[in-house]
Amino acid sequence: MMKNSDKMKVAGAEVRSIDEDSTLSVAASTETADNALAEEPHGEVEAQRLLKRTPNSYLYNQAYGLWFFISWFFLTVIITHEVSAAQYGVFAISLTAYNTILYIVALGLEDALTTYVPRIFAEQGQAAAASLTRRLLLARLIVLVISVGIMLSALPVIGALIAHLPIKGAAAAATSLNNPELLAHITPITIYVLGSSIGSLLNAVCAALMRMRIVFFIGSITQCVLLGLGFGVLQLGGGINGLLWLLAIGSLFNAGAFALWLSPFLLTRGASYKQALGPVIKLGISAWLTNLVTGALLKQASIILLSVFAVSLVDVGYFNLSFQLADSANLLLVAGFGGVSSSALAAAFVGKNYERLSYSWRALIKVETLLAAPVLVFCLFNASNITHALYGSQYDPVGPLLAIFLFFNIIFRVLGTLIHQPTLYVVGKARLVVLGQWVGMLAVIALGILFIGYFKLGPSGALIADGVAKCITGILLLVFLWKDLPHKYPLGFSLRFLLALTLAALPGILWHPSDRILLTISGCLFLILCCGLLFWIKPLDEEDIEMLGSMNPKIAKYLGWFARKSAAGVK
Repeated sequence: MMKNSDKMKVAGAEVRSIDEDSTLSVAASTETADNALAEEPHGEVEAQRLLKRTPNSYLYNQAYGLWFFISWFFLTVIITHEVSAAQYGVFAISLTAYNTILYIVALGLEDALTTYVPRIFAEQGQAAAASLTRRLLLARLIVLVISVGIMLSALPVIGALIAHLPIKGAAAAATSLNNPELLAHITPITIYVLGSSIGSLLNAVCAALMRMRIVFFIGSITQCVLLGLGFGVLQLGGGINGLLWLLAIGSLFNAGAFALWLSPFLLTRGASYKQALGPVIKLGISAWLTNLVTGALLKQASIILLSVFAVSLVDVGYFNLSFQLADSANLLLVAGFGGVSSSALAAAFVGKNYERLSYSWRALIKVETLLAAPVLVFCLFNASNITHALYGSQYDPVGPLLAIFLFFNIIFRVLGTLIHQPTLYVVGKARLVVLGQWVGMLAVIALGILFIGYFKLGPSGALIADGVAKCITGILLLVFLWKDLPHKYPLGFSLRFLLALTLAALPGILWHPSDRILLTISGCLFLILCCGLLFWIKPLDEEDIEMLGSMNPKIAKYLGWFARKSAAGVK
């Protein structure tokens, strides 16, 4: 049987690699391995190097994501203690406007960049990748110039036009755009959008080149500075306006730091190949339409349906809290794959290598399942305990609602939905992603009317509608990929792994820890039981160990304990 490493040509025996500072290092390679690597096409060599940087890029991105969450949490705590509730409301309105505008002007360019740049970098060289990056940056700047002009001079006019649209919610949208508090802070918000939007695209460049270490350092330093100066600004009486200016100026410095560090790449000239911009923009628009559904419309559609069917505001609040908690648990340990997974799949597809792409696709599904599923399963069996420990008895009704949405999130995650999406982008089927997401959107509306309106299930009906719709989307995307990939979905692995997690979580049915300390102890016991059951069930196989060994031999050595005997014995 041909080895996985032979099929994929990923790393070979012990090959040379380039670290994130582009410094050539030799990792105990033999003369034979060096000669074999030298004989490979340039695209294959660069693809291997990008893939070998994937694990470290994920770790750096994950660490930065956790630090960003923690630092922003502390900043929020500082704000709530230093300003009045009314002033915090102004801050919330300003941030909502910022997030909305930032999302609108993105146009999916980050997704397009992480899909195209790794392949062009590997196949056509650094100059060609830099040429495409510069043109995408120019497109982003053009959109930003137009957006900045509108924000500074035309928001009231746009609000007046929206107010006359015969659409439900148009009046509310117009009112928010004409909000005096928003208009009073529009200049720092505009600068904040400008800096953050440029920084986001440069961040995507780092992800495309698998150089996330610099994102970790620049991003972490920026957050530390904002946290310290934010406290100082509020202590000195700067208020919300001062804080918004701090965030705006910080975003510009953050974007400038990324631009400075990436300047050797961005200024590379002499490209012999020029990627047509049309397909890249089309992919970006498809990604933008997809993100529109996943980022806002699914949840918003449910909230609108709850309002239409006169569900109480208290129940709407329970729905919102359970939705947010389930999403947080879903992303807790896999947020670091944002951008990195797209780049890894694009690198795997260099030379239209469907064999290597399918192995990488399967590996990413397994890794995401390994990281995300334990958190989701533990939270599922302890949903009521978690909500009680975090929010107290007044929010006990959230527990069963959280369990409902966690159940569907487990299916959504194990299906590999978030890996199917960038894989379809890579193989040129972005339109099918849009189709799958908007079918899910229609499913939310239809099922919401059924469960909320007909069966009168309230927030639980809304969560069932959202959950089922997400699963429908995941299944559709998997079906769209089925014919393109020679290696299929790892069903056996998923079933064995979920069996181990379910068995480990069963004690939670009998033991109901009500405070945070006991809940932490319960989590530790769950992890110990998981390790024991995984050692017994052994969900990994030979293919997994070879894949891990080609990318990180140390990890493969430890995970060999959880692989079946034939796999564990592979050197």
